[in-house]
Amino acid sequence: MEKRILVILGITISKLMFSQVGINTSTPQKPLHVNGALQVTNELNVGGNASAPGNSGVSGQVLKSNGPGQAPSWETIAGVPSSTGTIIAVAGQFLVAQEITVQMTSNFTVTTSGVATTIGNLNNEVIDNENLYTGTASANSFKVSANGVYQIMMNAQLSTTSNTNPVIGIWDNTAGSWVARVNDDYTASTGGVQTFTLITSIPMLAANTYSFRVANSDNLTIRAFSSGSTGSGPVTQVSVRRLK
Repeated sequence: MEKRILVILGITISKLMFSQVGINTSTPQKPLHVNGALQVTNELNVGGNASAPGNSGVSGQVLKSNGPGQAPSWETIAGVPSSTGTIIAVAGQFLVAQEITVQMTSNFTVTTSGVATTIGNLNNEVIDNENLYTGTASANSFKVSANGVYQIMMNAQLSTTSNTNPVIGIWDNTAGSWVARVNDDYTASTGGVQTFTLITSIPMLAANTYSFRVANSDNLTIRAFSSGSTGSGPVTQVSVRRLK
């Protein structure tokens, strides 16, 4: 009788050791199947084996799936939490996209006709999360931190001579040429105002230096604010943001 009891106990323990356990389910699909909320009040260790503990990660990391049959892993998102910006994935890695957004603080007038001139007074930095932009009363320049594709957005309210053809855009200082631009007929009356907008995406190089520029065949003023009887607000703004 004693042998039978021992055999039964051995079989029962063996089944418990190798069976699937379900919480709030009678048909567990994995060794541990929880049908409901899970509360973890301490660290969460992933990976490891019978002789080594799993990895609990470090503060700020996120849990990444490595596919079926593989333990997940803790991954660091570049730039988080110290950086401000949009998180993108590049080559399978998370990072905070470089972003520059700048507004004008006062009007800027260009008197050099036919020459691509750097725009001054672009010095209200809304965001420059990698500190690669410089703006003064007479000029501006910036660099990108990595080779990639960047979204360009420029909105500028211009005042110049009627029937001229102003250009706004991004100038590659290293190559000495436009890399993004828009031009249009200025149809407003001389001394009036007309808004020019550029939205595009272009490849940019970390080795090069760029600038926001404007050109026209006659004197031109870029206005910082749009004003009316009901109020005023900033109108000229430029931005660069990495997409990939």
